[in-house]
Amino acid sequence: MTPARCTQPPSGEAAMAAARYRAALPVLETGRLVLRAPTLDDLPVWTTICRDSFGDTEQEAWTEFSYYTSGWLLHGHGLFSVSLKDGGQLVGFVILGLEWDDQEPELGYLFSSEHRLKGYATEACLAVRDFGFDLLGSGQFVSYVSAANDRSNALARRLGAQRDRRAESVFGAKQHVWRHGGVQS
Repeated sequence: MTPARCTQPPSGEAAMAAARYRAALPVLETGRLVLRAPTLDDLPVWTTICRDSFGDTEQEAWTEFSYYTSGWLLHGHGLFSVSLKDGGQLVGFVILGLEWDDQEPELGYLFSSEHRLKGYATEACLAVRDFGFDLLGSGQFVSYVSAANDRSNALARRLGAQRDRRAESVFGAKQHVWRHGGVQS
């Protein structure tokens, strides 16, 4: 099957322009990781994570990848691709972005199954949390986490986030809202 044209990298002048635009976006480094602007080369990993985690089709994964990436132009924050410093292997993604129904920017993450439970999500999310504090201010973004997702709720606590009961009242008991920085209870 031929891949969709929209998933193919540009060439010539368009490729050089895309590289210049990406170069203007922030690059964050931690002890083990590099967080950078996404490229079309990252799409297969994104698609696999979305298929395995949510049952997304390739087209659904492309749509989500596109709107998280577009956040950089529309809101000044968006999707980071997370790679290992040692070897450059792509291990996942961290998002400071907005979905259609979000009331405020969300800090979220997706990591491939073979790179979970290694501390990468905590390390990467701490870097993006601090980036978010510098960009948006303390208390100005949240993580939306299913009440049943014990690992993600534990990660929010490790990041120093506090439950925002007032924000949760909009969603009901099945959704936790973790505020990074100042708490609005």
